[in-house]
Amino acid sequence: MEATSDEVREQGKCDAGTKAGILPIVQPAPRNYQCLECGKNFRRSPSLLTHQRIHTGERPYQCPKCGRAFAQQSSLTIHLRIHTGETPYPCPHCGRCFRQSSNLLKHKQLHAGVRPHLCSDCGKCFAQRSNLLIHQRIHTGEMPYLCSECGQTFRQHRSLLIHQRFHKGNASNGYNCPECGKSFTQSSDLVKHLRVHTGEMPYTCLYCGKNFRYVSNLNRHKRTHTGEKPHACRQCGECFSHLSSRNMHERIHTGERPFGCAECGKMFVSSSKLAQHLRSHAKQVSYICSKCGKSFCHHPSLLRHQQLHKAWRSHLRRKGGKGTSRLS
Repeated sequence: MEATSDEVREQGKCDAGTKAGILPIVQPAPRNYQCLECGKNFRRSPSLLTHQRIHTGERPYQCPKCGRAFAQQSSLTIHLRIHTGETPYPCPHCGRCFRQSSNLLKHKQLHAGVRPHLCSDCGKCFAQRSNLLIHQRIHTGEMPYLCSECGQTFRQHRSLLIHQRFHKGNASNGYNCPECGKSFTQSSDLVKHLRVHTGEMPYTCLYCGKNFRYVSNLNRHKRTHTGEKPHACRQCGECFSHLSSRNMHERIHTGERPFGCAECGKMFVSSSKLAQHLRSHAKQVSYICSKCGKSFCHHPSLLRHQQLHKAWRSHLRRKGGKGTSRLS
């Protein structure tokens, strides 16, 4: 059967286009490799083989440091950075470094102010949904991670893993500081600790130029410039710059006084209040008046006493310098 004139013209256009160097449109390759377990399709056989390890449980890539095994080479590469302390992805805003590029992308949302995940109980917002889910356990009281050794429960899986190291005795076989001998379970923690001895302060405040040893200290400091108060009281809504300040404030509502004096049993809301109280038992003379030598246990008491000296000197000046007193 002969082709029609229209078909001949169309064929001629295709031939002309090819001759002119224009490649014909290439259709995407079909997904030829199918997983027999779940039916998922893949374009390449290596991708299918990697996927099938989900079903078989195969983990051929083993860490030479701790023996932990992984299904993918890329997962092992990321894991090894725990031992080496390598954090190749720095944040351009604050200098904090991350082991994975995905964690850096999530972290950048904090600087951009993107916090799309809202807690319906207290109104606090989070950049990541996983952090919201962990936070909500504060309200529900859920502690889903159980230590099989002692029965202690934890809100976060990470907290459980850290706790279990003490049962296994890994803490004594970890990374030792060559300066003071202190031991750490992770090399990255040792790297941070060494800054105590070297004096290194790699994190700089962009507002005032002050340097900090740890990025967490820098982040807390920056709130003095920005006025940010991200920690809200769950009872009255009052906001605080630091979580510790929020926790101490909430004891006003709960009546909790967790710090007790071993001498008299009196309870206090903070360790600083207890330390101040203990001076009265020890009769510790910490603050001495340079004018008369009288001693005080508390600095505010000394300051109030010194006001008496100032008031008496002013009185003598008004009287023309006459009169004497031991307060002068």
